Amino acid sequence: MKKYMNIPMARELYSRSTCKEMAKEIAGEEKITGMSLSQLSCEIFAHAYIYYNFKFVPKCFRNSKIAKSFYNSVANGVDLEDDGDKWYRRAAYRLIWVLPALA
Repeated sequence: MKKYMNIPMARELYSRSTCKEMAKEIAGEEKITGMSLSQLSCEIFAHAYIYYNFKFVPKCFRNSKIAKSFYNSVANGVDLEDDGDKWYRRAAYRLIWVLPALA
């Protein structure tokens, strides 16, 4: 049976070191399986990055239905599940991990 969890959005998730510690805890307690520590860290951080930097998206894009839907999905917290997301989402999370912090 596949396991799921939600981490509520919080400012501390916008810290790479906090995300690494959370990933260790999640993996160590087998709350989520089939994801590496790096994958867990990147996904948690990426959700916070988008949430806290959304204000920098130009207003004309930010007000679109797609952007609002995307923002609402990250504002609801970090949804994790066994084996993680599809490869293209994992690639996006990895890219976000290396971006400089803005907020």
